[in-house]
Amino acid sequence: MVQNNSVEQWVSEMVKLCTPDKVVWCNGSEEEKRRLTKEAVETGELIELNQDKLPGCLLHRT
Repeated sequence: MVQNNSVEQWVSEMVKLCTPDKVVWCNGSEEEKRRLTKEAVETGELIELNQDKLPGCLLHRT
């Protein structure tokens, strides 16, 4: 997936150190954006605004 060996090694070290449930590599594709946006809306992390007035706009509060 990654073409940079240094990055791959660092991630492997961090996985051993932090023991995450999973590691997700982001590729920046439109499909990935749709999937992550859908997930964030379903969990309430993002709130869809009025899509008639503001198509594609979402609200995220920190």
